[in-house]
Amino acid sequence: MKTLYDISWKVTEPEYRADPALSQSTLSKYERDGFSSLDTLFEHISTPSLVFGSMVDELITGDRNSFDKRFLVAEFPKLETMEETAVNALIAQYGDKHKTMNSLQESDIVPVLDSCGFYTRWGTEKRISKITKNACKDFYRLSCAYSDKQIVSQADYDDAEACACALHEAPGTSVYFDKDTENVKRYYQLKFKGTIDGIEYRGMLDLVIVDYSRKTVIPCDLKTTSSFEYEFYHSVLHWRYDIQARLYWRLLRMAMDADDYFKDFKLAPFRFICINRRKRQPLVWEFPIIDYEEEIELGYKSLRTPWTIGKELSEYLKTHPSVPAGIKTIGLNQLADFFRCSNGHEVDESR
Repeated sequence: MKTLYDISWKVTEPEYRADPALSQSTLSKYERDGFSSLDTLFEHISTPSLVFGSMVDELITGDRNSFDKRFLVAEFPKLETMEETAVNALIAQYGDKHKTMNSLQESDIVPVLDSCGFYTRWGTEKRISKITKNACKDFYRLSCAYSDKQIVSQADYDDAEACACALHEAPGTSVYFDKDTENVKRYYQLKFKGTIDGIEYRGMLDLVIVDYSRKTVIPCDLKTTSSFEYEFYHSVLHWRYDIQARLYWRLLRMAMDADDYFKDFKLAPFRFICINRRKRQPLVWEFPIIDYEEEIELGYKSLRTPWTIGKELSEYLKTHPSVPAGIKTIGLNQLADFFRCSNGHEVDESR
């Protein structure tokens, strides 16, 4: 029996993260934040919500040993979400050389605070005072002392473990995390890479279930969400998870089509398994299979395809323009090109 791992992209996670191929997170960030995000597009800022999601991923798909290699559960003063994000950004920038925050100058700190949107309306003195309070300094020092691990609180760990248990026990999700059988195998964190219209893309799937008897493959992604599970569609639109679903599905389909054994297997629609940290009533949402070139029309806006976004982004990254395409640096830019009346008609410029 051939495994899905055999046709995956066999690289370590650090190698995967360092690869220049476009990822769903890069595409989504660019599509959400636009042209102005190009300079910071590849900066990785660790946020508490991302760390929590990683903990749940590790607990649900790994074991305690693999969890302990990535995380250190420790008691430290509770930080605000924005504080923790800013301290992690400072560590990413200076942690290798500066093991305590005391050795950082104001000129070192302020640009990092700006990059992660840390209380940007405050004055510099107030911002510096807040990020250099004892709790932030302690978190910085502890994180640098254990630089190979992510520091998490006992409370966060307890919540992550409760989410993992709920996913294992809930009637609607337990089947996804059952033990393998002779005919059904589960593959975690498989990586795939492919070229679409001359542009390289990469993706790492949380979970892929293969039913060998039915010749069916089910791709899944686990999402911890701050929204209620029954409102997950709001998160899909806000974070543009449609990009992830379409890109991952296509990369997996390409790898299967190129293999004599898996090419005849059916690839089911992409599924999101979502859970709210507090409510912990997990639900499964299925994303429809959509024609590769089809945009998603919502009435008030269109959701562009990943490869449409990728083509535009790739060109910008090559040419480094000062303004977006369609904007004139010499001559008049017409606001009428960007305006529509409430009834959908173009603005009448003759009036």
